[in-house]
Amino acid sequence: SSATSPRRKALGGKPPASLTPPNLLESTPQHLSVSDGFLDEELAASLRKVFDDRFGNTRSTLTERFVWDYWHVPGQYTLMRTAADDFFGEELYGRLCEALTDHGQKNLGCNSITQPWLSFYIDGCEQRMHTDSWHGPFAYVLSLTQWEGREFEGGETFILQPKVLDYWRGLDMSKGLEESTLIRDVEAKFNRLTVFDPRFPHGVRQVRGTRDPLKARIVLHGWFTDPGPFYTGGLAEEDATGPLNEAMEPLNVRLSNEASRVTGVLNVRVTVRGGDGTVSGVQAVADTLVPDPDDLVDGQTADDVRQELLEIVDDGMRGVLFPASDSGDDTYMTIPFVFE
Repeated sequence: SSATSPRRKALGGKPPASLTPPNLLESTPQHLSVSDGFLDEELAASLRKVFDDRFGNTRSTLTERFVWDYWHVPGQYTLMRTAADDFFGEELYGRLCEALTDHGQKNLGCNSITQPWLSFYIDGCEQRMHTDSWHGPFAYVLSLTQWEGREFEGGETFILQPKVLDYWRGLDMSKGLEESTLIRDVEAKFNRLTVFDPRFPHGVRQVRGTRDPLKARIVLHGWFTDPGPFYTGGLAEEDATGPLNEAMEPLNVRLSNEASRVTGVLNVRVTVRGGDGTVSGVQAVADTLVPDPDDLVDGQTADDVRQELLEIVDDGMRGVLFPASDSGDDTYMTIPFVFE
């Protein structure tokens, strides 16, 4: 199920400079990102404290201790999991969802999240390689694990490297390959948010060692969903929607010839000058576009196909004229393009 975004329409203000995305024509596909110190320190500590308090009294018979599903699919999944909303309570859960949704809107162009799950992994727990892209275009893992000083081995999120899925075209027979060049491991450090493309085979390394939940790999996880336009800044949504829709009609016609050649998500941020309504910038907020090798013709490369599509989108967005804003403030809008 989807958790409705608590800040679905307007985030307000200018996107933070530290997260400024690349210009669209310079975009490269990004299938994995890692953000350390993701949550406010107090919120991260409070979420972890709820977990510690529940498991700290090992002889307690309070009903909130009896909420865990032991999920075991032989040869594929073994872990303990529960719904995060019931576990953390309304206030903490609301703050968690707000932080995740805010990140999804600003950095991924996604307006909603699925209901977060909370899981812990003790000795023998793992997720073997799988994909789960039908849940949403981006998956996430937010760690509450005390990774430093851990008393177990394993527990890393692992993701197949992009070159493995295009193995033969880039194969260099003069070089050997080892697991570290084929698979990316991401440690579950405390308060680290890992976001990745769930079309890529991924999993969790088997945990070996502790059987104590307090010393386990503890993570929140789910998916970012609902790619869709949203607006911040000087223009109201109703003032921007008309010109945007007019521009999208011819742009969609141009893109229809390219749509079958790629798969993935391209979310672009369009910056509109407050003074005159012209577009001053088009940037790639999220880009997981992968060309279909079967559609490479006349000596084209995958980069050629991607660049053609990026140029069409960039040209279509830069030609839009919006009304000037009453305040004179710039407007930032995120526009999704989903290719399936």
